[in-house]
Amino acid sequence: MPGARRWYFPDGYLPKGRRGDLVSHESICILNVNEEDAKVKITVFFEDEGPITFEILVPSKRDIHIRLDQEKVIGCKLPRGKPYGITLESNIPIIAQLSRMDVSENHYTLMTTIGYWED
Repeated sequence: MPGARRWYFPDGYLPKGRRGDLVSHESICILNVNEEDAKVKITVFFEDEGPITFEILVPSKRDIHIRLDQEKVIGCKLPRGKPYGITLESNIPIIAQLSRMDVSENHYTLMTTIGYWED
């Protein structure tokens, strides 16, 4: 089965910028190629305060993109302009990626990375 049950992303950051309709944001992208749904617990860690935890269901044979600036989707509000780290813990193996779109400067910046994983 491809993927892993635990994923780590130490460099999380929601930029403050906005340009027209574009808003700086981060997304966690999760691919579930399995025959069963993945129950994923996402924990966000900060330097100076306790963690925030929420859960996401990734249906079988689906790929989802979770925008971390959308409070209604994740059930909590993450601060902008404050560094954080992220862990994902799943009941079954998944594949995860973190992407950041920063529109705060005179240009757009897109960063994406595959995190560290372990089964």
